[in-house]
Amino acid sequence: MLNSFQRACAEAYGNGDFAHVQDVEEAREAGDTLFTFLMIELASSEGCSGAEEAVRRLDMALADIQGVAEAVQRGDGAAAP
Repeated sequence: MLNSFQRACAEAYGNGDFAHVQDVEEAREAGDTLFTFLMIELASSEGCSGAEEAVRRLDMALADIQGVAEAVQRGDGAAAP
C-alpha cells in the first residue's frame, strides 16, 4: 500500500502512466528505475513520514540530477576519442 506521497508520485510521474501502481513491488516491475527510486525514497518504511521530509528528499534528488546534467553538458567523464 502506498502512502500519500507515493500516491502523488504515481499519479504525477510520466503524465499518470504509473497511476495504477499500488505498491513498491509494482513500481519495480514497471521498469522505470527513476520512478522506482522516487517511490522508495518516499516510502514510510524509509523514514519519509511527512510532507516536509518528502519535499526535502525530492529536492535532494533534483539537485543530484541537475549536477549530473551539468556534468554531461560540460563533457565530464566523456570517453577519449
